[in-house]
Amino acid sequence: MTPDDQPITRRELREELHTTLQHYATKADLAQLETRMMAMEARLVKWMVGMMLGGMVAAAAIASAISNFID
Repeated sequence: MTPDDQPITRRELREELHTTLQHYATKADLAQLETRMMAMEARLVKWMVGMMLGGMVAAAAIASAISNFID
């Protein structure tokens, strides 16, 4: 064994694990993400309903206008 091949100490291992594991999500992070996603889903549903109703109104207006021009 050369002097450069010293075995790793527990302290070095703990430091390495800390720097590696800090990039992983915790349960608190996942719970916060779930809450934000649920709020975003509610907003998206509201937008989709609004866009569908708006599209139906626009289609009815166009059909009514075409019907008036034909008659």
